[in-house]
Amino acid sequence: MDAHSRLQLSDKNYLKAVQLYVWGAYLLDNPKTDVSTKAFLGAARQIITAKVRANEDGILAGMQESEWLLGKLGLKILKAKKDGTHLKKGECLLEVQGRASVILGVERTLLNLLQRMSGVATKTKRLKLKMPKGVRLLATRKTLWGLLDKRAVSLGGGNTHRLDLGDAILIKDNHIDLAANFKKGLKRAFRRISQVRFLEVELQSVTMVEEFLEIFKKLSKSLRENDDVAVMLDNFGPRDVRKVIKPLVDARLFVELSGGVNERNIARYNIAGISAISSGSLTSRADNLDFSLEIASDK
Repeated sequence: MDAHSRLQLSDKNYLKAVQLYVWGAYLLDNPKTDVSTKAFLGAARQIITAKVRANEDGILAGMQESEWLLGKLGLKILKAKKDGTHLKKGECLLEVQGRASVILGVERTLLNLLQRMSGVATKTKRLKLKMPKGVRLLATRKTLWGLLDKRAVSLGGGNTHRLDLGDAILIKDNHIDLAANFKKGLKRAFRRISQVRFLEVELQSVTMVEEFLEIFKKLSKSLRENDDVAVMLDNFGPRDVRKVIKPLVDARLFVELSGGVNERNIARYNIAGISAISSGSLTSRADNLDFSLEIASDK
């Protein structure tokens, strides 16, 4: 359920995501038409130093992407904290030098990037600390910034789940509703398991779990040793989880809980046999961490 090693700029898909979200956001801000700077400062060609500071405690994320952005603009990085660093309020996380017009033009894109990713990492860390030991915390694809959000989750101590639609087979409720025959659909999917990292089936009731297990007993005979199969128990309360967890574990299935699990109720899901808990709130409801950029005085 984890592919954080692929969330690096050396990976072509991740680089494409950074170009889309980070460079795309920079271009959409129209920095070359910055009338505020031109009207007040003119060409603003002077070389300056700027510092980014944390205005609250949290986990730093987005430095890899920020350094890529600043390098693309020809700005010199004088100091930089590492991704995953525990920041304290008032701490300087980045110091950059270059032409004033360029720094002012990239300021908001840079802060948006760092604040967003650090906010996701911080929320993930906070929830991870409340998790039962040995249970993974998974991101979902309910994200604003796609793979960048996934990387932020990993920096906060979580795991990625699938990265995109081609990364793993995830049979969800709409797939099942559209299938003429659940059993035939599963057989078709299992034939393609060698092409993906894992195969997972979303189950929405105790009855569905029982039906799936009956089919899985036959299908599992064709699996290879490294074929990973998981089930997602969608919106199961603790009582229903306890009803189905033993036969799922006995079948050697990876068991994921999804839906309705949050910081307030996660302690209720401290149930033996659960492999992971996924939460869309890690990325869909994360607050930005508060950062600010200040011009360093040369006096």
